[in-house]
Amino acid sequence: MIELNRTFLGRLSEQLSELIEQQSAEVFKRAGLVIPVKSSSLMGAIALLGPVSVADLGRALDRSHQLIQQKIPKLATLGLIVRQPDPQDQRVILIAITDKGREQLALLDSLDGEFERAYAEMEQDAGPVFDGIKQAIRSLQARPLVERMEI
Repeated sequence: MIELNRTFLGRLSEQLSELIEQQSAEVFKRAGLVIPVKSSSLMGAIALLGPVSVADLGRALDRSHQLIQQKIPKLATLGLIVRQPDPQDQRVILIAITDKGREQLALLDSLDGEFERAYAEMEQDAGPVFDGIKQAIRSLQARPLVERMEI
C-alpha cells in the first residue's frame, strides 16, 4: 500500500470511514440489523422528526437533498419507513418510521455500549480519534485550507 502524506488527509479519512462501515456492517449482520450502516443517522432523524420531508431531513443532518432522496427507496423496501403525502401540502412527501423501523432502531440503540467500548479500546491503541476528528472539522470550518495556504 502506498504511504499517504498530509496532502492526502481526505483519502486517509475515507479509508477510515470505509473500514468502519465494513466492520460495522458485520456487527449489524450478526445483531440482526437490516438498517444499512450509512443510513443509521438518517433512520434516527426520521424517528426523531417524522413524519418529515426530505428537505427537512437534509437540513437536520447537514446532507444534500439528493443524498437523502437516494437512501429513501431502500429504507422503504426494507419496510423501515413509509412515504405519505403531507396533509398540508399534497406536493410534499413526508417520511415516517414504521414499527419495524422502531424495532430496528431499538436494536441498534442496544449496541451503543458495545460500540462505545470497542471504540474506546481502539482509541487506547490509536489515541483520541473521535475528539481529534471533531476538532479538525471545527478547525477547518473556522479557517478553511485556502486561508491557511500561501497560494
